[in-house]
Amino acid sequence: MHGLVLVFPNYFNTFAPHFIKPKPMKKIFILTFFISFLSAQGQKVDLDHFYFKVNYQVLPKEPVPFDKRTFSSRVKLGGTLQTYVNREDLNEKINIAGWKKVDENGTVDIELNLEDFVEKGASAQTRVEETKDKEGRVTSRKEYYYVLAKYATRGYAKVKGPITPIALTEKEIEAEKAKQAAVSTNRFLKNAVVKKDTLPSNEGFYIAFNGDVEYKSKEYQDATTPMKDFYLNRNAIRDKTLRSFADNSLNQFQNTINYTYGYKPKSDSEILWILDAKSDEGDAQIEAIKAVRNLFETMKADEPIDDLKANMQPLIEYFDSLKVKYNGDNKPSRKMRYSAYFNLAVIYLMLDEPDKSIVEAENLIKNDYDKSDGKAIIIKANDLIKSFKRAQTNTTHNKPFN
Repeated sequence: MHGLVLVFPNYFNTFAPHFIKPKPMKKIFILTFFISFLSAQGQKVDLDHFYFKVNYQVLPKEPVPFDKRTFSSRVKLGGTLQTYVNREDLNEKINIAGWKKVDENGTVDIELNLEDFVEKGASAQTRVEETKDKEGRVTSRKEYYYVLAKYATRGYAKVKGPITPIALTEKEIEAEKAKQAAVSTNRFLKNAVVKKDTLPSNEGFYIAFNGDVEYKSKEYQDATTPMKDFYLNRNAIRDKTLRSFADNSLNQFQNTINYTYGYKPKSDSEILWILDAKSDEGDAQIEAIKAVRNLFETMKADEPIDDLKANMQPLIEYFDSLKVKYNGDNKPSRKMRYSAYFNLAVIYLMLDEPDKSIVEAENLIKNDYDKSDGKAIIIKANDLIKSFKRAQTNTTHNKPFN
């Protein structure tokens, strides 16, 4: 909670001599002045968090025109995996959020191949646990025994689709210039045709699933039990570990493909600042903030928000009015303006209007109360602008291609 209570000296004693047998008009004037002064100086402004839910899309790294968002996929399994993993089920799980799946020749074409899964061996392991006194002497020692099994995995995902070439860094540019200069001065190389390392923009990318997977048993205090248990349950352990390899490979691939092309839906909770006071202004803020929550509940990640923007306009005008209404230079006024700037900056950001959000955040900083909030909002707004530019859109609410 942002809270501010201003405590002042006993002004009643200071003004007391003026109340000794005053003239009637003078008494009214002094009493009015005293009440106004005390009221103005003793303002209390408390702000509370108010949470509301938003739904939006995480925009992709690669821009693809709406009517081109189709993908096709195939799954291949090595002989070892066919017994434990269903190829059709695995293929069904492959998805690019916001895209349409077609049987073949999609704009993005995917081949997922889990080729092999082989047990490399199992070995007995020991973990030693020691307790030491203040002098570092060992006072007790326990040994725990377990089995560590290793499996070799082999597989890949091959994606054919549009990929924007990565711009070279200054260091890479200078290195390329030096390489070209060396070639041009070498009489044996100057006429040679050199294959470029960069892939054409429609070549896509490749993910390897080669490596080792480990299984670790639970620990025992008896040295012989772990290995006995392992060999007794060897097939079940292998089955479980193999399925885990298939699931993890699919999850890794899904994260990568959706980061690259997907319009992945996401839900978050955002906050606004509300005046915590039993007053006309406090009642108005509660009413406004509840309206914000109710309106944002209509927001869907994959539907346009034009109606929401229109419905939010009266609330935006209300928060705008607070900046003028509380225009004093005292801390309570700055605090009220802070809440107005903050709320507007967040609302504009959630309505896909980062430029307007930045304006409010900059005014929040100039207001000189909790500047760090303004700086954090500007970072988020600039990140949103970058993601718009990268995905070649101006919204985080794009219709799916069905």
